[in-house]
Amino acid sequence: MSDKNTPDVIDTAVEFLREYYRARGQDIRPAHAHAAISHYLGYNSKIALKSDSFFDPTDVDLLNYNETGIQKLVECVPRMKPNPLQRLDLDRVGHVIYAGLAPACECCNEKSIDITPLGYEEREPDGWVCQDCASRYEEDYACCRFCGDDYIYRASQINHRGECPEHNGESVYDEEEEEDMESLAEYFQNH
Repeated sequence: MSDKNTPDVIDTAVEFLREYYRARGQDIRPAHAHAAISHYLGYNSKIALKSDSFFDPTDVDLLNYNETGIQKLVECVPRMKPNPLQRLDLDRVGHVIYAGLAPACECCNEKSIDITPLGYEEREPDGWVCQDCASRYEEDYACCRFCGDDYIYRASQINHRGECPEHNGESVYDEEEEEDMESLAEYFQNH
């Protein structure tokens, strides 16, 4: 049973989606926004989403265990009554919905289009941070040299070689690998 003081994640995502596109000159009605979010979560309608007894709309971690994607958006948005969603890039709409469903940034406590789960496991993130805060507080956040910039970790999880726990030791070569690297470097120098 949901608590009246606990915000509804779906309603928050609806408002985020509407505000994002309102700032870009598109007025998406609440019913269309609700339908789009329901589709993104794999449901055929808002009614189907609301009637799912296993779905908790107050769970801020619902992205961790719900399958998401734009397949239903692509299938269902064209069949809606005429609305602004039909003129938008549905990949981008999906990205905005994802950001709206995600928790707010742990630093600035704001919802952001560039929100990123911390760590490699997106299904069990260590927290959520926006790119702006991750850059601003670079002593607290870092990227793995092997995972790239798409994954942000707590700086304490990255070792002195710039590796996350998953890639720990990958930049350390054994004797044979070092010889191969030296041979390759010599080849490039001579050719």
